[in-house]
Amino acid sequence: MLGILNKQEYDLIVNETMSLYKERGPIFQKDEAIRNASLSSMQFMLAAKNTGWDTCPMIGFDPDEIRKILSIEDKYEIGLMITLGKEKVESRKQQGYRKPVNEFVTII
Repeated sequence: MLGILNKQEYDLIVNETMSLYKERGPIFQKDEAIRNASLSSMQFMLAAKNTGWDTCPMIGFDPDEIRKILSIEDKYEIGLMITLGKEKVESRKQQGYRKPVNEFVTII
């Protein structure tokens, strides 16, 4: 702890938070796990890009198979997977024509 909260305040906040998640049930818990994974993933992807890596979030995988391969316990939810790598610049395709913004946006 950083000394901002005393032990009693800290324990109260932890207990209230734990109760909130338990009382709302498994559907809320799963939704919240996915929400947290999504936000954490976004930060990971931005940090990776900032250091020169490319990423891509993935869906469409078999979570049960991933659990087996990586020995992940059932109590953990697999929200998404992220690929991480470097772009092969010489394989980049040239983009097509892009309209200038002023062709379809009018500033009033």
